[in-house]
Amino acid sequence: MSLIKSIVISGATHGNEKTGVELVRKWQSYPEIFEKVCPSANVQLVLANPLAMRLNRRYVDQDLNRSFSENSLSIQGGSLCYEINRAKELNEMFGKKGECTKTDLLIDVHNTTSNMGACLILSEKNPFTTMASAEIVKEFPETRIYFQPEERLASPYFGTIAKADICLEVGPQAHGTLLASLFELTEKIVLRYLELVEDYNKGLFEKREAKLVEVFTQWKDLDYPRDASGNICAMIHPDRQGADFKELKEGDKIFKTFDGQDILYHGETVFPVFVNEAAYYEKKIAMSLTKRTMENW
Repeated sequence: MSLIKSIVISGATHGNEKTGVELVRKWQSYPEIFEKVCPSANVQLVLANPLAMRLNRRYVDQDLNRSFSENSLSIQGGSLCYEINRAKELNEMFGKKGECTKTDLLIDVHNTTSNMGACLILSEKNPFTTMASAEIVKEFPETRIYFQPEERLASPYFGTIAKADICLEVGPQAHGTLLASLFELTEKIVLRYLELVEDYNKGLFEKREAKLVEVFTQWKDLDYPRDASGNICAMIHPDRQGADFKELKEGDKIFKTFDGQDILYHGETVFPVFVNEAAYYEKKIAMSLTKRTMENW
């Protein structure tokens, strides 16, 4: 990966995830901070979905963070869908998606209602994002790495319009609200990433030794139990609620039916994330199952 000269920091990709909204607004008021922290790169700020932000909703017509696949971006002419049009605008501003994109690194700030702490979501492994994220997890004990491999052109996520991206998911935080502790943690992590960009551009990463870190790699999504009509018929079990990144093994309690019956997990040992995420009910995801490895990054 060549030098990182252009960086985009985004908030409000989901309009009711307010940490990113307020961080971007704060930094818009004094952008000189980036000259101090990362003078070798041009840092741009964007509120990705301003209409959803004003409405304090996740999205208007469809999830903006599922609107950046190559197929979606290639739709000709205007669309009745606000997010499709906005995705195309953002792609023109910061892309275009592909090898010739104008953006070297995109840091997209999100909140989750799940007990994820500060989760660093990476869609591919490259010399900067892996080593920088390893540094972050060593410095901030609240952080974990979630590797969600994506083919960049097919991927629907905003970050994939850049050459490299980091999606920062911070929680638990109710949508439409703010928590000072998570706001401050997020700010520190993003600024630390920018300091690491500066080190990378100075060639200091060539002297860094790989660090052994936990990596949680996406395996598959798990839906809630449903009845014959497709209605949810069980909830996350109390033993599993809030247990993101915790081991789930054969015979563990995973769901509880509305009449109080336990449902047990059957399968290989996994580590669930996004447990009971409020925004994922519509996506039919009760949790995402990951495999845990120890890797040198």
